[in-house]
Amino acid sequence: MISRLSAKSFQILGNCQFTLAISLHASNQKIRETIIPSAKNYEIKNIIEDCKKFVRETGRRVSFEYLMLSGVNDKLEHAYELSNLLKGFQCHVNLIQYNQIDEVEFQRSSLKNLQLFQSRLVNNGIAVSLRKSRGLDKNAACGQLRQNAKNK
Repeated sequence: MISRLSAKSFQILGNCQFTLAISLHASNQKIRETIIPSAKNYEIKNIIEDCKKFVRETGRRVSFEYLMLSGVNDKLEHAYELSNLLKGFQCHVNLIQYNQIDEVEFQRSSLKNLQLFQSRLVNNGIAVSLRKSRGLDKNAACGQLRQNAKNK
């Protein structure tokens, strides 16, 4: 569908005027399927190949969203694996700290782990930024508001 999206953008707009954002959240297929059950339908390596093609066809970079989950996908070996997966094309990784809710088993990665992960990516030539979380102190951060509304 990524190829169809880029073709459609040229057909309708004459060029591509948007950045493609992919919710990746893992450095390999096994972890991705643990976090995102529907990921079984599409191999991570195929996603990356389609993203590389998107960059070649449009000249636009791809952004990868990566939610940091303590002990699940936030180890330095994952950063190294992610670097290898993404090297060689124009992309950017947004590292996102998980906003914990009581009903879900995932835990928030420490700021130290986020910074080490970010450093590993940068040292391997991957553009990366840490997404700032807001509203956490009031249980109003992304993901928490939905859960609060669901509980009422």
